[in-house]
Amino acid sequence: MRYALLAAVTLAAILPSGCDRKSQQPDTTPPVLSWVYPHDGDTVAAGVYELTVLATDDQQMKDVAFFNGPDLLGLIDTPQGDTYRVAVDCRADTGHVYQLRAYARDMALHQVESDVTVYIRR
Repeated sequence: MRYALLAAVTLAAILPSGCDRKSQQPDTTPPVLSWVYPHDGDTVAAGVYELTVLATDDQQMKDVAFFNGPDLLGLIDTPQGDTYRVAVDCRADTGHVYQLRAYARDMALHQVESDVTVYIRR
């Protein structure tokens, strides 16, 4: 009996207090990502624009990356609420089409992506 009590006290001492297995469930759900601006198919005049997406996760977001084709436009890890923004300057760009892609990652490194095509009026 003394050994059982000693084992129970020892086990209680090494386990963290408030151990709740439910709060330690693995993150299996990827984030949700949607474009706010620009919209797919928009035509805009050459200028400086703020690309904006909403990204949410059931647990915690890590970051959102913005690309134009293979070029990284910005990596944002400090959003304003669920909103992620990056400013882009397309005044000097000679291309007429932007193939924009946003990637959203949560802390478990699940990733989703969303694309829009934007036309620059010259």
